[in-house]
Amino acid sequence: MKRNSLASLALVAAITLVAGAAFATMDLQKEFLAKYPDSKMKCGSCHTKAMPKKGDAEVNKFGADMNKVKKDGKYDFASLDKMDSDGDGVSNADELKKGTNPGDPASK
Repeated sequence: MKRNSLASLALVAAITLVAGAAFATMDLQKEFLAKYPDSKMKCGSCHTKAMPKKGDAEVNKFGADMNKVKKDGKYDFASLDKMDSDGDGVSNADELKKGTNPGDPASK
């Protein structure tokens, strides 16, 4: 009986941790899509893999630039807009407005 309680508690703790990480990602996506409603924001916009797994969530240049402009838990989207993270000659703001990926130089 004691083992079942301990196992149940461990399961609840694990679910809470996973849900917390998912909500943080969802909150960021909501904030991002509120700022850039025409963008086609998805995991691959910031990460090197389209569906990153925990512990393997390497970011691309756009994701790295997003991390650079984060201050006090908020993103400085004005600074991010001016950058050309993927170096393709098109600003992040223009790519986001067109629905292209600012982290992929082949997507202009």
